[in-house]
Amino acid sequence: MELFASLFGGLGLFFLGIKGVGGGLQAMAGPRLRGAMRRATRGPVSAAGTGLLLGALTQSSNAVTFIATSLYTAGLLPLARALPALAWANAGTAGLVLLATIDLRLAVLWLFGLVGFASYFGIDHGGRLRPLLGALAGLGLLFLGLATIKAGAAPLRDMAVVRELLAFSGSALTPPFLVGVVVTIVAQSSSTVSILAITLAGLGLLGFEQTVMVVYGASLGSGLSVLLLSGNLSGSARQLAWYQTLFKVIGTLLFLGLFVLEQRGTPLVLWLTSHLAERLPERIGWLFLIFQVMTALVLAPFGRPMRALLERLSPATPAEALGRPRFLYDQALDHPPSALDLVEREQAGLAARLPGLLAPVLEGTPAVPPVATQLAAAASVEQATKTFLAELLARDPDRATLDRAVLLENRNELLAALRETIGEFATAAAGPSQAPVATRILQLSEALHLLLLQLEDAGSSGDAEDLVLLRELSADRSEMMDQMRRRVATTEALTPEDHSLLFRTTTLFERAVWLIRRQTLLLGEAAV
Repeated sequence: MELFASLFGGLGLFFLGIKGVGGGLQAMAGPRLRGAMRRATRGPVSAAGTGLLLGALTQSSNAVTFIATSLYTAGLLPLARALPALAWANAGTAGLVLLATIDLRLAVLWLFGLVGFASYFGIDHGGRLRPLLGALAGLGLLFLGLATIKAGAAPLRDMAVVRELLAFSGSALTPPFLVGVVVTIVAQSSSTVSILAITLAGLGLLGFEQTVMVVYGASLGSGLSVLLLSGNLSGSARQLAWYQTLFKVIGTLLFLGLFVLEQRGTPLVLWLTSHLAERLPERIGWLFLIFQVMTALVLAPFGRPMRALLERLSPATPAEALGRPRFLYDQALDHPPSALDLVEREQAGLAARLPGLLAPVLEGTPAVPPVATQLAAAASVEQATKTFLAELLARDPDRATLDRAVLLENRNELLAALRETIGEFATAAAGPSQAPVATRILQLSEALHLLLLQLEDAGSSGDAEDLVLLRELSADRSEMMDQMRRRVATTEALTPEDHSLLFRTTTLFERAVWLIRRQTLLLGEAAV
């Protein structure tokens, strides 16, 4: 029981440490993590460096995969820049494995002392250093757990049962490989499993080549785990998960092939580790790093074919294409007037989508794609446009560019509000209702559809006469809506549901007309 308690408790401390290190460092980066990654991946070299740093910070290639996925699906990180960042993030995770090969008992005591005194006496700069202290405490727990495992497992070497088991297994390599695969799928971290294998190898419970097989199996298991975790993703959102899986599979096959060649007498990777370090734990640490770096280097020249393969494995859905800007791209920011022209074209495209939201009400058939999909896609383009304008303003443009950019920001906000209002109106109008209310709703839908078509024409042409006409058409309609509500309510026997529906649709109609008028006035300012 004492032996089991030492192993179980040591593993618990180790897993707490792993969680603390990753969580603390990610919290330290906070919301800046995504923005920094997007800004720092402008070229292949900077993308690789950013991935290396993020892998070292998070100690989880899976975490970097899903951070990159969220940026990619939002249109903030192109696939060509995401792939090198993700490839080199794997190398960044090797830092913890290399640290685990060093005897840090005294360092751990100093580390706990530092964290304890800083936490107790409040020396954390008003909480700003709290994530860093949490990461340091996690690091201490990690190494304390390893020390506990080593101390608790030491008697295993002298147990007759363990000796007989080791003698029976001999130098078999397949079982350690399969153990590495399975345990990594559960633990979701190849570096975690590799560190545990190093600990067991240091105790003499695993031979060098068996430990190598655990590391290779852990790499394959890591790739399979990220693919399993991405099961709820679809379309292009799953492409980076596929890349991470392919990275691990290709790396595993490559190094297994090198292992076979080395067994036949050709000095390769294992020979190199023997010249980098003498002790078995250090050799495994170097092997883990070499695995990640060499795989990244091997895949680097195949960026274009890899992207084509990923698009075949997980092609973008039609809804995703709707959610991507058609005209905006980062290089346009270098020439502000052209960038603002592109924003206007993007906003004209957004305005052109609005009439289609009313198609189910006017035609009585379901919209393709569904209204909810259209609304989400438009919201995505609006957000990308907002980010694009924010980046342009951050470059300290001249006064004319600044005024025009602010005007376009206001138009973007109004488009978002109008899209939400039309979406609510379409949803409410599509509901069941009695004949009198249904007739009024259809009339409102036709009038609103006409206004939106006129807004589309005025926005794309910028014609002064179109703007004047639209201002007249979008005059205040509150009195008209009040009269309609009173007339229908007094002349028809309405159910409470229909009465509520009438009030809601007329209110949304008023709001939509007001927003159209506001957008018309802003279009007029741009035309001046």
